[in-house]
Amino acid sequence: MPEGGKDWNEISRLLSESGIKFTCFFTERKLHAIHLTAQNIEQGYKNIIVVSGDGTLNEVVNGVFTQNKYPTEEIALGMITVGTGNDWGRMYNIPRNYKEAISVLKTCKTVKQDIGVVQYFSSGMQERRYFINIAGLGFDAKVVNKTNRQKEKGRSGVLIYLINILTSLFKYKDVKAEIIIDGNKIEDEIFTVSLGIG
Repeated sequence: MPEGGKDWNEISRLLSESGIKFTCFFTERKLHAIHLTAQNIEQGYKNIIVVSGDGTLNEVVNGVFTQNKYPTEEIALGMITVGTGNDWGRMYNIPRNYKEAISVLKTCKTVKQDIGVVQYFSSGMQERRYFINIAGLGFDAKVVNKTNRQKEKGRSGVLIYLINILTSLFKYKDVKAEIIIDGNKIEDEIFTVSLGIG
């Protein structure tokens, strides 16, 4: 929980008052939530509440898929949204109000979620990432990377994101890509590609 840390005192109090028993783990660096999630599932945790935004949620999803203890269908994932975008939370109408979001968690209502997987090469090595909302390639990825670097320096918010879109528009160059979807290969120079679930 990186961004979630700023409101954690209030959120933890509300969780306790609602009767939800929990153990808290804070992320310390980029991609740390992948390791924390896989490690804690291996120790027997099957119900996970993410207190953050879409970025940490994506890491948690990837942690679910790197563990080997339980089938992924047995893992329940909930969210209290505290990030800037919160696209996944909006898709499921998760309230931004913490108390209301906890009330939703208390219902224990679950839905099956489709998962996407992207395989790509980074520095000559094949990588794989899972996603439950949107995966962006090209321009979209550049803007997100730039925004994440600024977040690490303590600068975040919608205005920073919009500035990064505008400044990147003038510097970004199309990249050559080979995209295979359901066995169909597309080779071309791309500006941006967005893959969505929902």
